[in-house]
Amino acid sequence: MTMTAAPAANGHDAAAKLGGRERRESERAIAYWEKKVEQLGENATVAALDLAEMQSPDWSHRFVIAVDPVVENSALLLYGSEFGRLLDLPVKRAPHVPMVRQLPKHYSEVFRRGCRDADAGGAAVRIEGEVERPDGRRELYRAAFIPIGVKRNSITHLAFGAFNSRIAEPALAA
Repeated sequence: MTMTAAPAANGHDAAAKLGGRERRESERAIAYWEKKVEQLGENATVAALDLAEMQSPDWSHRFVIAVDPVVENSALLLYGSEFGRLLDLPVKRAPHVPMVRQLPKHYSEVFRRGCRDADAGGAAVRIEGEVERPDGRRELYRAAFIPIGVKRNSITHLAFGAFNSRIAEPALAA
């Protein structure tokens, strides 16, 4: 598995591998949250999110995770339909089941790292790279993890973000 991570303000060479929608979904989630913070300042909490939009096409790649101090115990609270499809998750959510038990093995570390880094750094984090699928093909992915609170000074931590991926086309032999 290849993975790169950086604060949201930095660019990456690995980003050149991903284009179009894979990049756009993460950037849109970060821009959305930055706009909320600009409007509401330190009062921007999970209540500022338009969670009813989670099933709309614009939000279909987004998610909200309850980040546990033991990151392996973190739980997927909400996710859009495309997020669920890409990660082969059930339509009916199971927020009582740790996310690492629900996610494909090749993405468990990506989500643990995203939640851990966003929570520890207190800022949006981008993670991108590639994973090898069980069928031997490569899958390129990009995700954004944004730490948000339940309410101001809450001990409960959440990560809001977006995820997208695509199967890499095999290179043509010369």
